[in-house]
Amino acid sequence: MTAIACLKVFVGDELRFADNETMAALVGKVAGAYLETTWLWPRRYGLVAPFSFVLADPRATQLDARELQALARDLQFKLFGEKGEGDIALLMFEGDQTDVMKFAGIGGAQLKALLNGEDDGSLVGRICRITPTEVSSVVPQGGPVCGTPPMEELAALDPVAQDAGPPARTVYRGVYHTGREVFIGSAATWRAANVPSAFGFTDSHADIDYPENDIATLGGVVAALASVPVGVMFFPISFSTLVKPGARAALLPHLEALPRASRGRLAASIYDTPRAPSFSALSQARRFLEPFFCRLDLRVTDPAFQVDELPVDLASSVTLVLPASEEKARLAAVTRFIREADAYRRKKVWQGLNDVRTRRELNHCLDLGAPFLTGAAVTDLLEAPVGATSLSSLSLPMHEWSSGPEQKAVVTAA
Repeated sequence: MTAIACLKVFVGDELRFADNETMAALVGKVAGAYLETTWLWPRRYGLVAPFSFVLADPRATQLDARELQALARDLQFKLFGEKGEGDIALLMFEGDQTDVMKFAGIGGAQLKALLNGEDDGSLVGRICRITPTEVSSVVPQGGPVCGTPPMEELAALDPVAQDAGPPARTVYRGVYHTGREVFIGSAATWRAANVPSAFGFTDSHADIDYPENDIATLGGVVAALASVPVGVMFFPISFSTLVKPGARAALLPHLEALPRASRGRLAASIYDTPRAPSFSALSQARRFLEPFFCRLDLRVTDPAFQVDELPVDLASSVTLVLPASEEKARLAAVTRFIREADAYRRKKVWQGLNDVRTRRELNHCLDLGAPFLTGAAVTDLLEAPVGATSLSSLSLPMHEWSSGPEQKAVVTAA
């Protein structure tokens, strides 16, 4: 019971900005800021191609096109001013997942025909045209522009069924290299059972690792390696586990069960690493993990991590987990961490940022040249690893429904 739609933004009657990267970035910024503040969880959205967003609401079977008229007005004002010349039109296609993703990739001529009310029947769904002054149904002509109220749908459900959710399992977020605009692999995390989700959408803050879940997460290694032929797999291991002899002994059989031939693709992400860990603790962790993992990532929460004290060749990367606080503090943490880029380069250690949640945070990381990024603004929590996939930063975040063959074609064309 999830309504899904593709929303395309048109600037000008002749679609004259369709190939303009500057205009695409501006439209993406304005529309993304609007959706971030109005299209609230559990509803989700994502930029899947220039000028194209996918919207979903797990509480409804149809979307209300009238709700998006405020976005058309906002774009009109931001791009052309109150009395400026220029036209804004939104085209919302609503249907099943396959047709929605086809709509995201169709060409300009077919889109123009749809705007003019000419339907060739190649897509099965509902199409609404939205302007700052009017909302109308294009397909079917004169049809409704609003959907069934979400709460009415919820009230009709069996309450027991509403509480049911997917089983506990390993899920993934893509690890994105900003310079090459490519995913270099995926970070695994454990997702508890019965956490509400719909159509691949998940709570932005649900991927928190705990020591008691590390062994269960490692259980997904073989399936993860089999699902994609390339890409590094980062698996979480608690720092506290590595400094306790009993905890290490309990973990060892599960590490020994890892496929040795795949060591070159496996990385250990040591979370809850303190600001200034001792040399003996880090050396012990390296000796214990090195036979099973090709690289070590130290996941820290302090942007002032003492990288100058880090022994040479001990870790491949240090990843800062952004604080669970207001946006101003999170952006400041990014700035403080990236400010030490020269020190990290001297140590030959990569910097990464974890739990990047919003488009504003993502843009801040990109502007500062942060090398590696992970979080809800990069990918949703995915049921399978990303592998090595190229994707423009304008098209982030990647969702479960935007990583299939249809979406890859859209990204390539863009």
